[in-house]
Amino acid sequence: MTAYAHHSPQRAAGLTTVVRARLNRPPPPLPRADGALWKAAAAILLVAAAATGYALYGHRLAAAPVTQHQPARVGQVSLLVPQDLAGAEHEDSERVVGMTRLRLDWPSFGPVTAQSRRKLLVTLSPPDKVNEPATQLSVYARFLTPTVWSNPGGLVVRGFRKGSPYEGDELYVSVPDGRGFAARCPVNTGPAPLDELCRVTFRHRGLDVNIRFPRAVIADWELMVGGVRRTIDGMMR
Repeated sequence: MTAYAHHSPQRAAGLTTVVRARLNRPPPPLPRADGALWKAAAAILLVAAAATGYALYGHRLAAAPVTQHQPARVGQVSLLVPQDLAGAEHEDSERVVGMTRLRLDWPSFGPVTAQSRRKLLVTLSPPDKVNEPATQLSVYARFLTPTVWSNPGGLVVRGFRKGSPYEGDELYVSVPDGRGFAARCPVNTGPAPLDELCRVTFRHRGLDVNIRFPRAVIADWELMVGGVRRTIDGMMR
């Protein structure tokens, strides 16, 4: 037997082992070009999704209402009043030249909507001496009864004498002297055309501010007065 014949079976077995090892190797990773292709495909899908979203909802964003403003002048003060706070013209048949009226939702101080449970009716007018806190309190003092009782919100309550101009009202004042807040509310709140039967007037930055509000919010008088002041500040020009 020749040497070739003697070694041929071993050689064949070695070749078989090499072939099997190569077949069992894991496939090589994708080349970089394939990775870029996947990224490009993902980017195309994102753009398509964004385009679909804009087609569905973009018109809603474009149609979102823009708040209109109307200029106003009260005494020496110039204002730019959001129309949705001033209310529609047909809702204010008693509009007075030189005065501005606002309708604010409570407690957001935003526009009044069909969902508003309570609202504040605010009138801005030129300053008048009769609305100065000291003057108001001196007028009320002549008609008050001696009885005093406390009320939530840190207020005290006084009644008015029978036969006085304020008969049927109660006076809610802040301590110690009522200069921070002095509001009148009717004692009998039976059927009435308005819910905003309480009223308070104070001075703010050259304006007399009158607020008509529901009795239910009087304990939050500091929040109410502060919110109205900030709303007016935002309209000043």
